[in-house]
Amino acid sequence: MPKSLAPGDEAPDFDLASTEDVVLMLRDETARMAQVLYFFGDPEGEAARRDLAALAKQRASFQEAGVCILGVSPAKVDPLKSLQGELELPFPLLFDDRGFAAAYGFESEDEERPPATVLVLVDRRQKVRWMGSPGAVVEGLLPELAAALKKLPSPATNYPRSIVNRFVDRWVN
Repeated sequence: MPKSLAPGDEAPDFDLASTEDVVLMLRDETARMAQVLYFFGDPEGEAARRDLAALAKQRASFQEAGVCILGVSPAKVDPLKSLQGELELPFPLLFDDRGFAAAYGFESEDEERPPATVLVLVDRRQKVRWMGSPGAVVEGLLPELAAALKKLPSPATNYPRSIVNRFVDRWVN
């Protein structure tokens, strides 16, 4: 069993096929924006559908905070595409064909039982900033996630002071 992640740990990288017909790599996505990762099992399951719909409703507030949503599942791309279309999800779903999700704690101890869902916030430096309780309903986790989003540093904190000063100088003058 892999070491469980905790806030402050480096988020394991992955490169996965998406419902947008591209391969998305976590390190490339976090370079642009922080990411909310939602790991789920069966795309036909009621819990996953409910959680994905709740995340889709929060998309505007996530965008204001400079955060994107990625859904990750071991289901193949075609069922994920139909789920995305059916629920009108405004974010990509990723096909985890190589079990990257296990590094985030998304795995089943028992073959009979589906794994519990996992919700993770990864910042722009690819560090885990927050993790929800595995298996918890996303709607119940949203207040905690909102509090964690408020603690994210400004995207400008990664830039050297000279670049920020040049940008401000151009903007003012």
